Amino acid sequence: MSHPHAAIAALEQDVVALQWSQLDRRHLSYPDIAPIVDELAQHEGLRVATIGDSYLGTPIKRLSIGQGPLVVLAWTQMHGDEPTATAAVLDWLRLLLERTPASLPGDWQELITLHVIPMLNPDGAAQNTRQNAQGIDINRDALVQQSPEGRLLWQQVQDLQPTVAFNLHDQNPYYAVGDSAEPATIAFLAPAYHPDKHVDSARLQAKQLIAHMRQILSHWLPQGTARYDDSYSARSFGDTIAGTGASTILIESGAHRDDPHRQVARRLNVIALQTALEALLSDVHRGQTLADYYGIPANTADGFCDIKLTQVTVSDGTHEPFQTDICICRNKGSQSLYVDFIGDARGVHGFVEHDARQLTLPGLVKVGEVAEPLLRLLGLSRENSNG
Repeated sequence: MSHPHAAIAALEQDVVALQWSQLDRRHLSYPDIAPIVDELAQHEGLRVATIGDSYLGTPIKRLSIGQGPLVVLAWTQMHGDEPTATAAVLDWLRLLLERTPASLPGDWQELITLHVIPMLNPDGAAQNTRQNAQGIDINRDALVQQSPEGRLLWQQVQDLQPTVAFNLHDQNPYYAVGDSAEPATIAFLAPAYHPDKHVDSARLQAKQLIAHMRQILSHWLPQGTARYDDSYSARSFGDTIAGTGASTILIESGAHRDDPHRQVARRLNVIALQTALEALLSDVHRGQTLADYYGIPANTADGFCDIKLTQVTVSDGTHEPFQTDICICRNKGSQSLYVDFIGDARGVHGFVEHDARQLTLPGLVKVGEVAEPLLRLLGLSRENSNG
């Protein structure tokens, strides 16, 4: 169903039409995006700069549009195994270069400078790991800056002095929206820059922009957006960058039913980023309040599993049989399944759920063990709508 506002409906159509089809993949590494960066570089309106190299020597590039005083900086894949926003920002740049939304003023490039760093951690992307080649979580390296990638990001912040900073990530698929049965497809955060969680003008603007983006996305995700916990983390780049006076916004791409490559989150990232860009020029977000921001339900960890078996009977032939729930999850980066939880799983939802009250498991099962034999014993499919 199209968005009721014609401009946003047109934006969605353009986003879908201009997506890089070759990026519809479970994972992305540098060779996947390098040809696209080269193709985008052919556009007269785009500037491409190599800002440094990863630990293993892969170039890290910054793509820039515009020359206005309002500076927006976005970076992706600082965790190498979190690729959704990398595809999204490349879609966004293509949109701006090839089919500039009519809702942007004609002189928008004189008002805004947009900088995008796609794939800050290409070494981690190559290995499909969260960390870089040193084994360092770049997002926990803001203070010591032992990673070359972290030093590069901090140098960009110092040089560019962004007005707004977008820290773009993926979260694991098991987050739920509050205590609901909806996966958190998009989660937002305006990170704290102090343990007391003060709200200065920059953080207020971040929260207003988030509330505005959430309002727009609610057409597609009426219950699918969440608010990440804002506990202060001095080691984290988002919190540190917020301390520079930038309106810093974390966007976490999460799961959506029947969407293993997170293409729903990818599309909605572009729409959210574009509506935020337009809001910065129109000040429409100023009508949002702190209550609107805090009205976004909490991003709840462990609210989902891939497969949930409800009330399966376990009988080892020696002890009294008992009934229990069993939650099964997927090993990150593979297709294998493992037993994640045994017991009362009320409040945990499965992307696939089986009422197993009529099934008996002839032996104990342990947390952490491979789940495929268990499913075969119960005569169940390993089908998983999330992957």
